Amino acid sequence: MSSTHDVFSKHKENKMHWEQGTVYDVAWSSDGNLLTASGAKGPVRSWRLGRGGHKEGDEHKGLTSDIERLAWCPPTHDGNLLAAASYEKHVYLWDQRSGSVQQTLTTNKANSELQWMQSGKYLLVASRDEGIDVFDVANTQQPVVSATADGSLNAARWSIDGQLLFLATHAGNVEVYSWPAMEHVTVVPAHAASCNCLGVDPRGLVLATGSADATMELWNMEDFSLMRTLPEFESPLMFTEFSMDGRYIASASDDLEIKIHETEGALVHKLKLSLLTTALAWHPRNLAFAYGSTAPSKSGAKPAVTIFL
Repeated sequence: MSSTHDVFSKHKENKMHWEQGTVYDVAWSSDGNLLTASGAKGPVRSWRLGRGGHKEGDEHKGLTSDIERLAWCPPTHDGNLLAAASYEKHVYLWDQRSGSVQQTLTTNKANSELQWMQSGKYLLVASRDEGIDVFDVANTQQPVVSATADGSLNAARWSIDGQLLFLATHAGNVEVYSWPAMEHVTVVPAHAASCNCLGVDPRGLVLATGSADATMELWNMEDFSLMRTLPEFESPLMFTEFSMDGRYIASASDDLEIKIHETEGALVHKLKLSLLTTALAWHPRNLAFAYGSTAPSKSGAKPAVTIFL
């Protein structure tokens, strides 16, 4: 562990009321007041956070147990919209004001990834084996772009300025495309094994990649040169996420812990866990994050949605 000051040493784990089984995804609203989660055994649920702590949470009408991915729209477009992707070929746009599904998008694919462009104008929906669809939220009848990746697709991210798309593949590469032309810009040869996850620095400076080879790599977004490799893992990485200020990266693997690194590479905190991490999301305004978990069938432990704050 680095001697760097640990700003997370006084954080505590706060568990939400959760009865929906394995957590599929967690997402914060753009103002950070709502934490939303989907799971295997029940409807999507949100908790409104405030000075009085968290409540039991409210179920989202129309969003049932088949929701795999969640993403709140950025405030630049409409922070009241929640995108919720089911594995079975649909994405629902749920409106917080009416408390109901406003629109349904059809992808004809098994949805595994969901990402808003920072402007909120476009929504990317990815399938592990069938590529991506990008929808213009002003006209959602059909995608404005459909494209396939070179090999199985594990993760997708927009650049902060919305001019690039990053696609992480099973081959270990990151395919980079321009937007909206969808011209192939370059290939980042990130890992020898599958590239499982991506993180984009909100300052637009660094791209993080996590791999089945149990390493995280940080890449300069200007020329895609390798800045550093972080080898402090013993099993494949599944999540690499930047804090709201870009100073920290939280990562999770099957090591039963969440590690927090400075972007410069120093390891500043380890959060020991008893369950496998299935979802991870930083708060949009504070140095806090939420994570979801699953439990081995014979462990007797219960999956949980937890805020580390």
